Amino acid sequence: MKHGWMSGRRAQSVWQVAVAMLLSVLIIGGAGAAEEPRVDLNTATTAELESLPGVGPAKAQAIVAHRDVAPFKNADELVEVKGIGEKLYAQLKDRVTVSGAPAARKQGGAGEVGAGDGKGGRAAAAPARP
Repeated sequence: MKHGWMSGRRAQSVWQVAVAMLLSVLIIGGAGAAEEPRVDLNTATTAELESLPGVGPAKAQAIVAHRDVAPFKNADELVEVKGIGEKLYAQLKDRVTVSGAPAARKQGGAGEVGAGDGKGGRAAAAPARP
């Protein structure tokens, strides 16, 4: 006895194919988002910055120079970098993020200007708290 335009094994096969297609779309769609992690403007290398669309060696170096003077507080500040206007920022805003200051600055690394020489505005060692 038929129940509609399709029945039996054929209906079961159609459902299996539909479920398989839905799962593959979900899996592939999720994997695509995971393949493009955001680039942190405060910690990325020039090579990582150059992986962004529209950012070549000169713009990557300009981003690094900007953060060396003042780390980014939010991604919107990217438009303050020479060569990056509103149009390019619109392409980049979903691909970049901002964390804390670069690691060398947070830890007072040896390469930081004024680190450990008393001129950086910090004492050589903070007294231990009880």
